[in-house]
Formats: sequence, C-alpha cells, structure tokens
Amino acid sequence: SGNKCVSCGDTTNGVPNCAECTAPAQGKTKPVCTKCTSGFLHTPEGGETSCLDNCPDGYFGHTATSGDLKTCQSCATEATLNPAVTGIPGCTQCTYTAARASTLKCTACGSGYKLEGETCVSSSTNKSGLSTGAIAGISVAAVVVVGGLVGFLCWWFICRGKA
Repeated sequence: SGNKCVSCGDTTNGVPNCAECTAPAQGKTKPVCTKCTSGFLHTPEGGETSCLDNCPDGYFGHTATSGDLKTCQSCATEATLNPAVTGIPGCTQCTYTAARASTLKCTACGSGYKLEGETCVSSSTNKSGLSTGAIAGISVAAVVVVGGLVGFLCWWFICRGKA
C-alpha cells in the first residue's frame, strides 16, 4: 500500500527535533508532534506542529509540572495549565516568569484592546476616559439633583397651593 514508518524527528517527512508524535491527520503530510527532544512544542491553531528554541510573538514558553512537557502557549490562552497561568484576553505579545508565581505580563494588545499596566482592556468601553468612581459620582449627583427638583415641585404645588 506504500505506507512506511518514519521517525517523528525526520527532517524531511517528520518534525525536526520531535521525540514523540502521532500519525498525520487525513489530508496532512506531516505527523503531529506531541513532545520535543529540545525546545518548545508549538501548535498554532490549524497549523503544523513544530519544535522551537523560542516561542514566536503572541506565545510564551511553559514547562508543565508533570512530565516536563515544554509548550508554546498563546498569550490569551484559556487552557488549564499546570503550573497555573491565566491568559490575558486580547494580548498579542507577552512575557512569562515562572519563578515569579507564574506571572504573565502583556506587552502588546490586539485591535479593540489597549494596554493598561500589564493587561489588555477593551477600548470600546468607557471612551470618555473617566474612571468608574467619577462615573458613579456623577450618577449620584444627578439622582440628588433630580430628587431635589421633584421635592421642590411637590412642595410648590401642594404646600403653597393650600395657602
């Protein structure tokens, strides 16, 4: 039938520096690498797996607690990782420091987000630039003014009308 066994790390038909893999998916020519001999396992969405010395922009290198599996994870990952790292929605570039309590710092955000501190916030909300405290204060003041006006009008028409 023409099928033949190929080493996971074969430089022509495999994934260079791959230690463990599964057979190619239907329609694919390369196997899916599941563990690298060195570097980080990179699995882009819809793309072919690869073993890299450094993760590309938009990803950070993560070493799992069990099995020492090294993978490239998206800065915006929603995956459950061990040790735990929480992805930052909208983040397109980040740095990760495992020694600092698994801290992920965002350094650049995608469209629709802006960088505030070390995280991304939606740029569509609160375009006025006012803090939430200022917005709350303005809302309370507006309620007090409207309440005072209603009270004055009630007094004017009810109490003054009887005199």
